[in-house]
Order: sequence, then C-alpha cells, then structure tokens
Amino acid sequence: MTVNFRGIARIAFIGAALSLLTSPTLAAPDLDGVWILYRAEKFGRPSLTEEGELRKGTYDFRVSDPALQCIPASWTRVYFNPNTPLEFTQHEDRIDVRYELFDIVRTIPLVDSLENIEHGEASSNFDTLGSSVGWYDGDTLVVHTNNYGSESRVLTTIRGWAGLHQSSLMATTERYTRDGDALIINITHFDPVMYQEPLTVEYTLDLETEFEVQPYGCDPADAAVNSVEDDQ
Repeated sequence: MTVNFRGIARIAFIGAALSLLTSPTLAAPDLDGVWILYRAEKFGRPSLTEEGELRKGTYDFRVSDPALQCIPASWTRVYFNPNTPLEFTQHEDRIDVRYELFDIVRTIPLVDSLENIEHGEASSNFDTLGSSVGWYDGDTLVVHTNNYGSESRVLTTIRGWAGLHQSSLMATTERYTRDGDALIINITHFDPVMYQEPLTVEYTLDLETEFEVQPYGCDPADAAVNSVEDDQ
C-alpha cells in the first residue's frame, strides 16, 4: 500500500489550523520593535518515527551542522539563539523581520485565510528557511511555512535536542502573541516522515528598547569554532 505522506501532512496542518480559528475578533497584535530571548524555551518531547530515530542517532554536528557554513538550520534553531535581537516591522500587506543571527531578512506576506498556504514565495534570504504566509487570528499572528530547502535537513542542533531532523514534507505553524512586554512564540511542526505526532516548541522573548539589530557578518571559519562551543 502506498502512503501519501504529503496528503497526510496537509490534512494534519489544515485540521490543526482550522481548530485555532475560533477565537473572537480581536485587534491584531502590535509586534513592532526589537525582541530578545532571555528566558528558557519549552521544548516538547519528540515522538520520533523509525526514520527520525535513525537520523538522530547518526547525526554528527562536526560535519552536519549547517551553521558551520553560516546557514541557519530552521526557524526553530534561529529562535533558540539567546541574547540575539530580532526586529518586527508590520505593514498592511506584509511583515518584515530582521534577525541579527546570520543577517536573516524575512518577509511574510499577509493573506486573508488559509487559501494560499501552499503558494508562499521564498520568504527570506536563505532557502533552508522555507516559504511563509501569515494572517491574524484575533490577537495572534499565525505564520505557515513549508518548502524548506534541501541544504538543511536538521531541525535543531543545540543542547539535548541536537540531531532532530526534518524531511521535505515538514510544515510548521508559528503563533506570535504579545503579552505586555513579552512575545510568546509557539511553533508546531508537522512531519509524518520524522515524527509520529506534531512537535511543539515555545519561546518567550522580551521587548528590548536599548538594542538594535547589528550586522552579524558570519564567517565559516569563525562559525565552526562557535558551533562546537554552543552544541556541547
């Protein structure tokens, strides 16, 4: 029997997303400003498939970490980086985000509904970070991303989660909700090749008024040294 993983992934995402679109009408969140991760993340317990276990068991950061080539592995890994500013600028038709890490520039086009979830164009200056579209669900910004590039198949490379992988079917839903001077980011990962059930990670960033996004200027020679230090 042939299993249509792409169809499963799409159905799982749409079902989860529709379940989130039931909140009362609220004003769109004000995300403008610079935000920094100072607090510990909340990482769900991965439920890996046989393929996911195999990939994790054979992962070697010394040769497989995309950061060694100044390439971000995933949005999940990008947000893992503490004390690194990112800046949101909201527009009527899009949201621009600048990340100091790897000098990432991301543009998220805004749509009215789920109708364009399969048609987002490349949303950043790194193909590894996929194609995104976003919309407002009450006081929360929701961003759907798929089409993650082939240069990276690693979801995260840090701490006890190093070696978690993502397949070409990975799709993510990011939810951004502001709570005072805190920004709560919840990312749910849908990948039936690597995970038996969706994996959720949550970050809480703080509004920062005294810092600006600065040039990162990554050099592979320096990145190799820093990656070895960070991933232990």
